[in-house]
Formats: sequence, structure tokens, C-alpha cells
Amino acid sequence: MSSMPICATCPRVLLVLVLLGTGVVGCQTETPPDSYVARVGTNYLTEADLTRMLTSMGPVRDSSGARQQAIDQWVTRTLLYREAERLNLGSNEAVQRRLRRQRRSVLVSALRTRFEEETDTRPTAGEVRTYFERHKEKLRLQEPYVRVQCLTLSDRTTARTVRRELRRPPAPPDTAWARLVAEYATDTTQARRLSQQFLPRSQLGQQLPSALTSRIEDLQEGETTPVVQANGRYHVLRLDRRMPEGTPPELNWIEPKIRRRLRIRARKQIQATEVQRLRNRAQADGVLELP
Repeated sequence: MSSMPICATCPRVLLVLVLLGTGVVGCQTETPPDSYVARVGTNYLTEADLTRMLTSMGPVRDSSGARQQAIDQWVTRTLLYREAERLNLGSNEAVQRRLRRQRRSVLVSALRTRFEEETDTRPTAGEVRTYFERHKEKLRLQEPYVRVQCLTLSDRTTARTVRRELRRPPAPPDTAWARLVAEYATDTTQARRLSQQFLPRSQLGQQLPSALTSRIEDLQEGETTPVVQANGRYHVLRLDRRMPEGTPPELNWIEPKIRRRLRIRARKQIQATEVQRLRNRAQADGVLELP
């Protein structure tokens, strides 16, 4: 294949930059590892590599499908990488400039991560409480929060039985709910956890099938959805409580959000302190000049 001018913004070149910077090519060696999932030339995708790729994808409902998708992506990227190397794209001046910029970005990110790892940014319970008390008015719910009782079951007949139990007035007390979870739930941990906490309405879709959560808006407190089939299982959900937008929250409803905010603030403070230290040292060494 004849060589041709290389455009710095060519999608193929940009893809190579990503490959070189993120290490998605996997293990490259003349000696094959003891075991591997896939191979392209002397590039091997090991089980450990695949696990890291799947972890970066976040929670997935079809683990077998996600695994095959990750393998296919690795093969595609590795084939493109080999072709880019064959064409000697890395010798192009524009590509080298981009690689140097990417290397700098990766190293800066790694240093920031080290700053965070060397300092404990986890807020204490007292810090969380103090933040909550000081900002309670600003922390009013920005969307409805709900608490639900939800059971996932393996067959429709059992799901209908559970739904009848959940619909019996008055609302089932904690002991009745605990019995239903212990007797019928396919995932007792999730069932108990959901029933014990208020969650933003938008977050339920991350934990329950959309075919189920889409019905919540039509429910009044104490009402139950019909049996919903999704992902090969049968689901029944009862709306226990709904707190409208603008409600002053309890601390335990929003504690995870507060902890995230405090961690982000602590990280920013750590980075600002370290940057100032580096600036002072650079000025003392005479390597920093400012206008």
C-alpha cells in the first residue's frame, strides 16, 4: 500500500492516539501468556485485561453480551492499531505533537490521583452533619423522592400471590414485609435495601427495570403495580412513600450526595495546596517567570 499525507485530524490518527494513551492494545509479547481470551498477532487480551474493560463499562444487565462486545471492540482497535503502526503514523510530526500533549495530560491526571491517594478525603460523620445543618435550606429536594417495596420473583404465579399480599389493607407492617422478602424474594438484599431508604425518583431506573419504574408516577402511596415481566423475571412494586420536590430532607436521604460534595471540595483544596507549593518552589528555583 502506498504511503499518503497524514492529516492531524484524521479519525484514524486520533484513534491511534487513544490506543497508545490508554493501553487498550493489551499485552504485546512474542511469548504468549499462559492463557488469553483473544489474540491479534503478538497482542493478547487476557482475562485480567477483559475484566478491567468490563469494569470501566459500569453495571450491565447482560454480562455475557457485554463480554462479547468488549472482546469485539478490543479486536477492532488492535487491528486498527497494527495497521497504523504498519503505516508508521507515529513518525508524523503532527501525530507526535498530539502524543506529547496526551502524555502530559495522562501524567498530570496521575499526579492529581496521587495527591488524593496520599490524603484521606473521606468526610467524617461530624463534617457531614455540619454541612447538612448549614445548607439545609439549599438542600431541599430538587425532585420527588420515593421509598418503595419491590420484589423480584421467578414465576408469575408467585408474583401474583405476593401482589395480593401487598394490596391487603392496611399496608403491610414491617414484620409482614420481612416475611414476604424472606419467603419470596430472589434478591433479599436489594429488596430490604430499597424498602429502607428514600431515593430520588430518577435513580430508581438504575436499580429496577424501566418497565416497572415508569408506572410509579401513576401510583398513590400504598398502591401496587400490576405484575411486570422484565429481564426474565416478574416484578411487583408498592409505593410506600413519596416526598415531593421542595421538601426539606432528612440527613440520611441525601447523605451520599453530601459526602460526594465534601470529597470533591477536599480534592480541590488538596490540588490547590499542592499547586501553590509547586509554584513557590519553582519561583525559589528561578524556573518560573510570570508577566
